[in-house]
Amino acid sequence: MQEQADRPDFSIRPMDADDADRVIAMIAALSAHEGAPPPPMDAASLVRWGLGPDARFAALVAERRAKAVGYALFHESFHIGRARPGSVLMDLYVDRGHRRRGIARALLAAVARATRARDGDWVTWQAHPRNVEAIAFYEAIGARRYAAADFELADGAMARITLS
Repeated sequence: MQEQADRPDFSIRPMDADDADRVIAMIAALSAHEGAPPPPMDAASLVRWGLGPDARFAALVAERRAKAVGYALFHESFHIGRARPGSVLMDLYVDRGHRRRGIARALLAAVARATRARDGDWVTWQAHPRNVEAIAFYEAIGARRYAAADFELADGAMARITLS
């Protein structure tokens, strides 16, 4: 029989609309941790794009003592080189005061289970190069660095190419 002390004191569940303000606050905290301003995402956008029939990503929340203390945002993708579906992890975050309890690992495991449930067999993500805590965590769980150059087509460049 497992002792109570060995059981996690948190749970992982799908995000609901009531979590939106708290998740937005954690998104801003992640940006601040990486030295960036908060993204323009607000609670209404999070609900619009993360929940319901037109959802573009999935959202999981880690809850501890009836408070959301972490989250993971991810979406489906396909890897031509593997000829398999998988997921792209957009964000993984746990509040500083709740780290080192297995919450980030549990969130990532839940993303992996959701990916496998859709017949996927891979998850990729990015880490800000200055986020040494995240990089150390990812290396500790056995993730490998994926050698790729990141590019983004947005704003004026996106407008220009759509006109060509």
